[in-house]
Amino acid sequence: MNKAEVFDTIVNERRSIRVYKNDIPVTDEVMKRSLERTILSPNSSNMQLWEFIDIKDKQTKEKVSEYCLGQSTATTAQRFLVIVARPDRYKKSIEHNLQNVNDPNSFEKEKSRKRRRQYYGKIMPLFYAPDPLRVLSLIKKSIVFFTGLKSPTVREVSEHSKKVSIHKSLGIAAQTFMLSMTSEGFDTCPMEGFDSKRMKKLLNLNSSAEINMVISIGKRDEGGVFYPRVRYPFDEVVRTI
Repeated sequence: MNKAEVFDTIVNERRSIRVYKNDIPVTDEVMKRSLERTILSPNSSNMQLWEFIDIKDKQTKEKVSEYCLGQSTATTAQRFLVIVARPDRYKKSIEHNLQNVNDPNSFEKEKSRKRRRQYYGKIMPLFYAPDPLRVLSLIKKSIVFFTGLKSPTVREVSEHSKKVSIHKSLGIAAQTFMLSMTSEGFDTCPMEGFDSKRMKKLLNLNSSAEINMVISIGKRDEGGVFYPRVRYPFDEVVRTI
């Protein structure tokens, strides 16, 4: 079986499971391998503004199940992964990227390093800077408007756009994790239905952190797939130009 066939099997096998077996634990080794793959996921500007909270403690799992509104996929899960956006870590991420740029063992040419120093030293601090009153967003959008009159430019520079950018990266990471767990012989279900306020308090997250999703994990029980997989026809959602 070639790589494409293996991947096709994994994608088709992955389903959102609503009921898990109660006697097959998800081991630390399986979680570690899948999380190591997860953090290799592509993300915006390599900022890695994410946190992955692996929950296996029994009491904490009971609380998570409660805050996920008692869904069967939560109450029967052996483990949870909570995927969190961490915009508050942007300064640390910028510093980390600048350290990589300035690494004397880097393969990059100086011209490329100079460009990336400017990117992480000036553009990223401006894009990720906190903007609670949206004043900075207004200034950035004005600059983009006039720049865009002359040449193509990135338009998504507001406070809202910053959050969207981070959550896009988290969505990519979530899919990597779920496909990895399928390859390990386990199942998952991504959940958006949960009490985010109570969940943040439970996990001791600060006010700027945002929970992207909660993923339940386990081994599917008989009848764990509630509905057939139904998708729009290929030609309705794909255009080739």
